Amino acid sequence: MRPIRTVNIVGMGALGLLFGEPIRQNLGGGQPRYVMDAARKARHERDAYTINGRAVTPAMISPEEAEPADLVLVGVKYPALPEAMDILASSVGEDTIILSLMNGVDSEDLLAERFGKEKVLYSVSQEMDAQRYGSELVYTKAGQLYVGVPDTAEGELRRVLTERLDRVCAFFDAVRLPYTREPEIIYRQWSKFMLNVGCNQVCMVYDQGYGPCMEPGSEAFAMMTGAMREVCAIASALSIPVGEKEVAQYLNILRTLDPQALPSMGQDRRQKHRSEVDMFAGVVIACGKRLGIETPVNEFLLRRVREIEAAY
Repeated sequence: MRPIRTVNIVGMGALGLLFGEPIRQNLGGGQPRYVMDAARKARHERDAYTINGRAVTPAMISPEEAEPADLVLVGVKYPALPEAMDILASSVGEDTIILSLMNGVDSEDLLAERFGKEKVLYSVSQEMDAQRYGSELVYTKAGQLYVGVPDTAEGELRRVLTERLDRVCAFFDAVRLPYTREPEIIYRQWSKFMLNVGCNQVCMVYDQGYGPCMEPGSEAFAMMTGAMREVCAIASALSIPVGEKEVAQYLNILRTLDPQALPSMGQDRRQKHRSEVDMFAGVVIACGKRLGIETPVNEFLLRRVREIEAAY
């Protein structure tokens, strides 16, 4: 089994920096390399980056400088994915493995349409409270990646993806990147999607951290659990077993995080950035319409987020 030796990352946000750091510390050879357009590269090379107060110097290259890598990690915000796929094109060769660090349940499909199903493993990150403000990344829990082959892959495609998953897991072991090899990766993705639809959007709308949004009896908590249960209804219609057990399980995960920390959409509001609401409420509403399932909580959250963004 050929080892992974080169890693390119598109997206230098919280997850790109968080999961890039064990690679930088343990792989050596100037890895990983963050790929970005020339203007962004010139700007970021002037920044002084820190992770929990410790200075780091990420290696950055332009698409023109990039060569096909063994592994590509995609860690951009949802609205930036089309541009990111153009940027990472020069990093993808015949044997490149692609992993999405993005939230949601459709980035793998979009990447597979562009680069081929045989290159894209499925993954989801959870259990972290990483926040990036400017060039500073802070966290109390680093979390982990869940990686796997979707159960929709059959025959030769499953064989190829399983072989590539073996390589990725061996690599993560070597660089001590925390992960779980997940046999039911679509179930895991939808479980995390359920949580993000609730906590990400509600923390943004109410401008609160995890702790205040978890207060029993509060309006924010009712909105969060209502949005999560709309995802459960859609998952059930798609024969994905996400329900009350998962609601309780993932609320317990939230209770282990820094109560004052903000998820990505909460950070977007405070930094006046465009959010990933289309990937959360937008996808839930579209699925609901297709399946005949009402989604009033997500429709409310979508309206409020767009009002907030319009007022920036």
